[in-house]
Amino acid sequence: MINNTMENIIIRKATLNDIESIAEFNYNLALETENKTLNRQILTKGVESILIDDNKGFYVLALLNNKVIGQLMITYEWSDWRNANFWWIQSVYVVPEYRNSGVFKTLFEYIKKLAEEHKDVCGLRLYTEQNNTNAIIAYKKLGMYQSNYLMFELEFNNKD
Repeated sequence: MINNTMENIIIRKATLNDIESIAEFNYNLALETENKTLNRQILTKGVESILIDDNKGFYVLALLNNKVIGQLMITYEWSDWRNANFWWIQSVYVVPEYRNSGVFKTLFEYIKKLAEEHKDVCGLRLYTEQNNTNAIIAYKKLGMYQSNYLMFELEFNNKD
């Protein structure tokens, strides 16, 4: 970890030029958190898809000395109850040697400020693996709390 890392970090929206870095981070994320090996071709197409279609969401990157050291993705969930969107924080990844140095906090604060500036955003949400205690602690430190909702899913494996 580099001293004064946060003072030198630049946060910016990802572009098509960042596909390889984002896909690599997402591949590592799935392996580290869920012990899943993702299909790199599908993953790369998925990253490209969101980068070319702002309606799906967007990525922001944390850079230090022009090197990408962290990322997160925002997707949207329309809430008819609130007549606004929740921004879902997903695909959070920080390069291992920069973890616990405030990189995620810097990304989160950037997104929080951006969301507060958009009148059509009513809140931020995220989900995490139940056993990811480090992430849970980090989210709570940033003022997030566990909601009353349980998450259920039905996955279709029709993407080859």
